[in-house]
Amino acid sequence: MKHGSNTNTNMKKTDEKTWKEKKKSMSSMVFLLYSVIVVIFAGLFLTYWVYKYHPTNSNLWMVPVGLIFLVTPAFLSISVLVSDLCDDDGDGVNHDLNQIKIVI
Repeated sequence: MKHGSNTNTNMKKTDEKTWKEKKKSMSSMVFLLYSVIVVIFAGLFLTYWVYKYHPTNSNLWMVPVGLIFLVTPAFLSISVLVSDLCDDDGDGVNHDLNQIKIVI
């Protein structure tokens, strides 16, 4: 009987791990979609400014706003990557700052 209950416990742990992995993968995909949408919006915003207002140098506020939207996803991606590499979640895998140098 104990062997059967251990199997059920192990299956629950395995199911929980796969659920966490799926959830993490889904959140990564949502973040990627958000980033792509924001970068496209920023590019269109800056393109509109260049086409419409650059010859007269009016509405200059649009340039820094567009650049902020263009660069924000990159900063968020780097911060999430560093946070994920430095996260000690108790799985026995040693993540340290030396791995960040490989990515960069």
